[in-house]
Amino acid sequence: MAGATGHSLRAVGIFVHPRLPAAPPLAREIAHWLGERGVRVWETDSLDEGTVLPDLPDTDLLVTLGGDGSILRAAHHTAGHPTLILGVNLGRMGFLTEAEPDGWREVLERVWRGEYWVEERMMLRATVGTGGRVQDALNDVVVGPGALGRVVHLEARVDGDLLTTYVADALIVATPTGSTAYALAAGGPIMPPQQRNILLVPVAPHLSLDRAVVLAEGVRVRVVVREHSPASLIVDGEVVAELAPGEAVEVEASPRVARFARVRERDYFYRTLMARLVPRR
Repeated sequence: MAGATGHSLRAVGIFVHPRLPAAPPLAREIAHWLGERGVRVWETDSLDEGTVLPDLPDTDLLVTLGGDGSILRAAHHTAGHPTLILGVNLGRMGFLTEAEPDGWREVLERVWRGEYWVEERMMLRATVGTGGRVQDALNDVVVGPGALGRVVHLEARVDGDLLTTYVADALIVATPTGSTAYALAAGGPIMPPQQRNILLVPVAPHLSLDRAVVLAEGVRVRVVVREHSPASLIVDGEVVAELAPGEAVEVEASPRVARFARVRERDYFYRTLMARLVPRR
């Protein structure tokens, strides 16, 4: 739809963050604006795992009213569908959002007219065990401490070959999108979103490899829990499984992508990065 003209929106979903007071009135404004233009609108206040969105397959755009966490949840639902994501920033950082609360009309007007481009971002797929639970992630897959809260001993293999054994607080497996999230806080490099690499970043490693490793898109990373301490599997900030010693998680590029409607220039990432990370004087 990049470069399209004419009215391209038929149905729009709005995610109303349940804990942000500014979200419900803003949702009403957006729904009214869209309704005046003949767009069918539906709303939800939950994008948790297990939430069913029956209208999603026929939805052109999902507008999130929240922060980057809301967009991560939206990406889990829209992956595999043609639905595009557009975030209105009601959070703190807003790396992934496209509009601020006072500028949503201009952004939606351009999207409604078809004056936008589609950005696709790589996702990861984590599989627990052989043929086990499968989870997709837009930011990262993290293997961290379990209920005992001890450091984890993790054997990391890349395409079957031993890379290293980490003794650390956690190991982050991130996408380029996730390179500006937890991986950045742990000292990892920043990667532009159009790249399709997999990033390994240990958190507070002790007497083990302490550098981030950038891997090619096509590799498969196998993380095995060693020693006697259990671990937790965390996908985009949500704990999804507990891992006993000996259990493994395999991480690779997902066949699905997250798709965003953008009206900014295609090199917007660097300006957004500096605006978010460099304090204003």
